[in-house]
Amino acid sequence: MGYQFLQPFTLANGRQVKNHIIMPPTTLRSSFATGEVTEAELRYYQLRSAGPGMVITEMAYVSAPAQSYTGQIGADSDDKIPGLKRLAQTIQNQGALAILQLSFGGRIADPAAVPHEDVLGPSNLVSHQAGMAVPRAMTENEILDSILAFGQATRRAYEAGFDGVEIHGANMYLLQQFFSAHANDRDDEWGGDENARMRYGLAVLDEVIKIRNQYADTDFIIGYRQSPEESTPVGIRHPAALRMAQEIIKRPIAYFHLSLKDAFQSPFMDREDSEPLYAKYLHLLGDIPLIVAGLLRTPAQVEQLVTAGVAGAALGRELIVEPNWVQKVVTADEKGLHYALSPSDMNLLAIPAPLQEWLLTRFKKGLVVSTDAAFNLEEPWKYYRE
Repeated sequence: MGYQFLQPFTLANGRQVKNHIIMPPTTLRSSFATGEVTEAELRYYQLRSAGPGMVITEMAYVSAPAQSYTGQIGADSDDKIPGLKRLAQTIQNQGALAILQLSFGGRIADPAAVPHEDVLGPSNLVSHQAGMAVPRAMTENEILDSILAFGQATRRAYEAGFDGVEIHGANMYLLQQFFSAHANDRDDEWGGDENARMRYGLAVLDEVIKIRNQYADTDFIIGYRQSPEESTPVGIRHPAALRMAQEIIKRPIAYFHLSLKDAFQSPFMDREDSEPLYAKYLHLLGDIPLIVAGLLRTPAQVEQLVTAGVAGAALGRELIVEPNWVQKVVTADEKGLHYALSPSDMNLLAIPAPLQEWLLTRFKKGLVVSTDAAFNLEEPWKYYRE
């Protein structure tokens, strides 16, 4: 079958992507304690980079205070460049564009991962997630330093040979925290009304663009990832997220990446609204390509999304389970697609040990596991809620 998603598409900066399949960031937790890239990580990416048009790495911390968890990749110092170069080349040698995601953990960081267990945030407001540390509100100088750190991490990504960077403004990390009234009650220029809460994320984006223009050219890709809603009583709702997206696309980004629980979901905080969230972003973004992540598995799902106008279908858990997803579709071998993870295949799939543990515990939600009692060979792609 001639799927549309197998055709190339063009990013807003003119770079061509060989197909519409994107490998989104996956938390491997497998770097050295120094943040250096390991052989286990390289094997994981090598096995999965031949099919997708673009691979976005696990988030890399931009400074020591920006760390989120132990085993995270670092982009915080120039001595990381050789390892990052190996990672970029590993992905590119298989045929995909290599994008380094840049992040700052903020208030959801593991205290054990940050220097002196000094967890930072926009304000000293604890996350809604159980067991999180109460963060220390960042000073003005710490905010400015963190913005500059995103810029310098961008330079390192360029010098390491990456095709671009993605700014992580989603999934409760620091950029989202500054935008959320649930995390940010500052009364200075970095907090207050909605426009003021946008300021940090836009400042980071502006710095990344500035450094890109200084060291590279417009071929170097800049993407931005966003989550459109928060489930807290006070927090981000999709109209506000769309308003921030409107400001983001006034800058020269190459793509916009939407992080969802389900790629086809409508707003979960507004049950009266049945329009899919991706459609709301398509109305807004115009010529900026939209990438959507959210439990995509089957070729039919991907084709439905792409024919609706979405440029990139991000397969996360599915590419963990089936590294050859694209190759099998190309060769009309869809019956050979694996949708369930067999615990016996972890090493065969080059899944690093820390991720193996998480896939069967915290990451198991949304993952089909072949040993589950509910697993059905007639519908192997189906996720059964426990």
